[in-house]
This record gives sequence, C-alpha cells and structure tokens, in this order.
Amino acid sequence: MPAGDRPQDQYPGPLAYLGIGMLNAVCLLGGGALGWLLDRELATMPLFLLLGLVGGLALGVLATRSELRRYR
Repeated sequence: MPAGDRPQDQYPGPLAYLGIGMLNAVCLLGGGALGWLLDRELATMPLFLLLGLVGGLALGVLATRSELRRYR
C-alpha cells in the first residue's frame, strides 16, 4: 500500500489537536474579554460577559468543525 493511502496517514497528529485546543481557548477567552470590556463601559455586569462567552464557545465549535473537516 502506498504511504499516502494508509488510514493512519489521514488522521491529524497531536500538534493538530493542540492547535484546535488553542483555537478554542482563544475564541472563548476573546469573547469573554470583549464582553467584559463592553460590560465595564456600559455598567451592565454580567450581561455581555455571558453573551461573549456563549459567542466565543459557538465560534470555537464552528472553528473546530471546520478544522476537522480538513482531515476527511
């Protein structure tokens, strides 16, 4: 079997999973930070913080889905 056709060659390595984890962390922390800054300016604690966290989580899920589709 040629080297590129083996099933183990189609799966991402550990560094790819580390990158996906970092991508999720950045999305979640970025959304939380933006929400916190907006809450601080508008004095609406914790409304936009929670919305930012939910938005960051959703963005992280979509980004993870996109990254994992590259390995199909």
